[in-house]
Amino acid sequence: MTLIYGLVDMQSFYASCEVASRPEFTVARRMERDDSDPLLVVAGDPARRSGIILAATPPAKTRGITTAMRLGEALRLVPELVVAAPRMQLYIETSTRIQQTIREYFPLQEQFSVDESFFAFPHPSALFGDPVAAARSLQQAIWDQFRVRCRIGLAPNKWMAKVANNVAKKTPGGIVWWPDGDLESLHNLPVSKMWGLRKRAQVLELEFGTKTIGDVSRISRGALRDRFGAWGDVIYRWSHGEDPSPIHPNAYDAPHKSYSHRVTLPRDFYQRDEAATVILELLDEVCHRLRRAGQRGRRVGLGITYARFEGGFYRARALTTARDDAHSIYPTLLALLDQHWSGEGIRAISVSVDDLKTATDDQLSLFEDIPRRVELNRAIDLIHERYGKTSLYRATSLTAAGQLLLRSKKIGGHWSGAP
Repeated sequence: MTLIYGLVDMQSFYASCEVASRPEFTVARRMERDDSDPLLVVAGDPARRSGIILAATPPAKTRGITTAMRLGEALRLVPELVVAAPRMQLYIETSTRIQQTIREYFPLQEQFSVDESFFAFPHPSALFGDPVAAARSLQQAIWDQFRVRCRIGLAPNKWMAKVANNVAKKTPGGIVWWPDGDLESLHNLPVSKMWGLRKRAQVLELEFGTKTIGDVSRISRGALRDRFGAWGDVIYRWSHGEDPSPIHPNAYDAPHKSYSHRVTLPRDFYQRDEAATVILELLDEVCHRLRRAGQRGRRVGLGITYARFEGGFYRARALTTARDDAHSIYPTLLALLDQHWSGEGIRAISVSVDDLKTATDDQLSLFEDIPRRVELNRAIDLIHERYGKTSLYRATSLTAAGQLLLRSKKIGGHWSGAP
């Protein structure tokens, strides 16, 4: 008896949640017919016809609408689009309930993202005699309960299940099963379909002359290791359909490897003081999360995206000691801004802290009253935990550049409900 691994992926999840929540669309929709959905998109700010497309229904995609497209461009392309503002609370609640449904069918389950989940089950077994039928039962249950379509890939391991899932998205019925030992389906796929490689797939095509995953499997492990280092071993295993990764039921509870926050600005920022205000707001949030987790970081990063979301940079710098305090980290971020910012309009900013360690003893200094600052941060954190992050904030957040008050009404950078 062996395990069969599966990956279930919700189709156009945000858009599907919006369609499912609107009675005017429910009568016409059919699980087996993607074209029974309306021309609907979820986008940043429907009232001002601005922002970007976060999700689109299949009929909208067939009309040329893509995620990350600007809403104004999408409306020029398809004027009759129904535009919904993001409701992140709805999506998170629906995701939580769907994950619970998956666990009821397959107890060995690992949430992979808000709309994806790995699972595994023994085969052959009395309970799961037909793997495709088992997947079909889950697919039907998700549709019956939530009116959300899903695609399922089944394979001998997690990585192959992910690749099979991508094939299932283009397969009638939305389920693909690659039985153990069936590598032909994998090897016939183009190199670009090797999930997880990103730009390394281009290197395989250009430098090794590969066209298919089968071509990659014929490259020696040594040659791959010489070109890609440790990644060479990973590529070799994947190309041979091998992946030892187990299911991690508590993956979402694992310790963080980094903390970050990002905000897309309502307009292009050209003034240093404006960018500095947002950087400090983001850093305050990151540091609060660090302290709450009992962690500190030795490396900080600043990401800047320029106007029209074209170009930008991400740069990081190591600190002398691990920190969890905005007061001590902020100057490093400003130094990164001054060194790498070209002066172009800024449309998005991100702040990150990684290279984490567990917070133990406080780092003493001859030039700073560290114990006093620790007590101050502890008091601020307590107020935020009890009364919310807008109960106490910096005066700079009241300036025109401040984004804190607007962000407090959102989840994951998007509106928790219709604004």
